[in-house]
Amino acid sequence: MKTATLFLLIICFMALISCCNVLFPDENLTIKRRDYTGNELRTDGYFYYFQESTNLIYVRFLYRNGIILSVGGYAPPDLGEVEKRIINPIMNSKDHWGVFVVDGNTIKYEKWIGSSSSSPKAYLYNCTGKILNDTTIHFTESFNSETNKTNAIDEVWNFKQFFPKPDSTNVYVK
Repeated sequence: MKTATLFLLIICFMALISCCNVLFPDENLTIKRRDYTGNELRTDGYFYYFQESTNLIYVRFLYRNGIILSVGGYAPPDLGEVEKRIINPIMNSKDHWGVFVVDGNTIKYEKWIGSSSSSPKAYLYNCTGKILNDTTIHFTESFNSETNKTNAIDEVWNFKQFFPKPDSTNVYVK
């Protein structure tokens, strides 16, 4: 009897997990992808930001097709080490992808962020900033749709030329 009950509970649990995407659908991007044809920013490499509080370097690739690829945070803060790891980023996860738009000297990007322990769905993370020159972006505001909070940030992202860039082809951004 105990074995049958345990088996039934396992089957119910597996069925519930398989329904998570139906019960908790991921949020859709609110920014439409469009080709980036400007020259305000370089796209022949990546932008990086060193966060002192975590001792990590964060990397974002911008593509001419309007896609942004976030390959996460890396330690130690040595770009040579980071570049060795960038060559094979984990690109089969939705929270690495998003879109960006440039309007004059303003840039905004939107990407998915992974689910938290409280919800299995993917939420949106937006950042807005000013383009200081074609190799420097100062992000000043972020918005997390899971918490519904806008935060002031002070992140200066710098550019580094890099070849070959990971391909921007993915199944998440249309």
